[in-house]
Amino acid sequence: METLFSNKEWVGEFFLPDQFERRFFGKITFSPEKGVVLAYHIAGHEVPAESDILYGILETGEKCTLVGKFLPAHSGFSVKNGLSTRHGKNGFYFLVLGEFLNHEEKFSEISFSLTGMQEFFFPKGYKDLVKYSDKPLFSVETEYGEIEVGNNASFAMLGKDITSQIYNRNDEALSKLKSAFENINSKYENSFFMLKKDISYMIKIKTNNECSIGELYEHIIDISNLFAILIYGPVYPEMIKLRHVIDGEHPAISTIYPSLALETRTSEMCKMERSHFHMPITKSNINLPEVILKWLSQPKAYSAIVSSLQNETGFRNEHSLHGELVLYATQFESISYSYGVSNSHKYEYPVNEYATQKIKDKLISIFANAGESSFGKGIGNLRNEIAHVGRPRALLSALSIEKMVDISQLLQITIIGYILHTLGVERSVIEEYQNKFTP
Repeated sequence: METLFSNKEWVGEFFLPDQFERRFFGKITFSPEKGVVLAYHIAGHEVPAESDILYGILETGEKCTLVGKFLPAHSGFSVKNGLSTRHGKNGFYFLVLGEFLNHEEKFSEISFSLTGMQEFFFPKGYKDLVKYSDKPLFSVETEYGEIEVGNNASFAMLGKDITSQIYNRNDEALSKLKSAFENINSKYENSFFMLKKDISYMIKIKTNNECSIGELYEHIIDISNLFAILIYGPVYPEMIKLRHVIDGEHPAISTIYPSLALETRTSEMCKMERSHFHMPITKSNINLPEVILKWLSQPKAYSAIVSSLQNETGFRNEHSLHGELVLYATQFESISYSYGVSNSHKYEYPVNEYATQKIKDKLISIFANAGESSFGKGIGNLRNEIAHVGRPRALLSALSIEKMVDISQLLQITIIGYILHTLGVERSVIEEYQNKFTP
């Protein structure tokens, strides 16, 4: 399967729109860490103008469009044996593999899959038992259009002699199946039976108004951020397919490669194997259409927590920990203020209302061992020691890096508990989720 989490490169000739005769050599490289980069060589003194898009014809014979500011005037310059050459590298926002697209072209349909999404929908190893359907699993009407979740499958032709593809140790049963299939096949000569090879789930967005690629990609990121919350880890597009129309009548599908620019460790976490059986939240125990609808009503409301999950690397240092602790304490304050909680209880209320007993007991134990009798006061004092210059570093001196990592994660999953509550997830599911990820 195509994936945006493998390195790729394409060699070809590139040119500005309407300047095919002035094409030049180049190589596109793509990686989830470095994004889309074109290394190019332009012979001669004439420099192409700046452009917001660049076309290419690849050695594979495919057309492509590079979306982003092309700035050849910033390239290097050399003269060898009387031949002048400009060479340089240029990053782009998107590579569209399949067609030449205009800079101002708009679109209304895009499909994509996300990392961890397949395990969210069906148990790993059991997807062969999933029946293909061309109808969506569900659809949701949003402010900007319709979102569908459905199947994407690949098939092979089923031969006339199905015993070449189906086996049974019972020869009589296999012979009767073959005879029955031949009888059905003869009655429906214009019908072709297909054998499912692979199946996956895809999300499709159909917008009410046509959008640019960048606008469609923002919708994808909004949904990716929701799945990061549900899965508790970084989630990014794994495959993106753009549907568009050529010459006003011919439908076409192009593949989109976005510049993700991820940290290497974040990229590795996205590719980690996940088990459906070990995921506390899956499509079977939440009302996913309702959750999506509530999330998209305010997709930027929880950007602090989303950012912490989407940029997760699995490693911490003192500097990053201090930033997390102040950020999460501030989120506690925001939750408490929204419910009119008094200032003296602002760090206790979120734990009492949205955390499990396991989280609360862990916070009590950590702060008690550091000499603080109240976990609420402990969170506030730790925040103030970090944020205010000159404060005595009592807790910072008493707590090890490992314990501060634990505190940070406990605060984070408490805030996520609050978010899941606002999305309508049942308390029993939230508790299972939090207990699963309590350090």
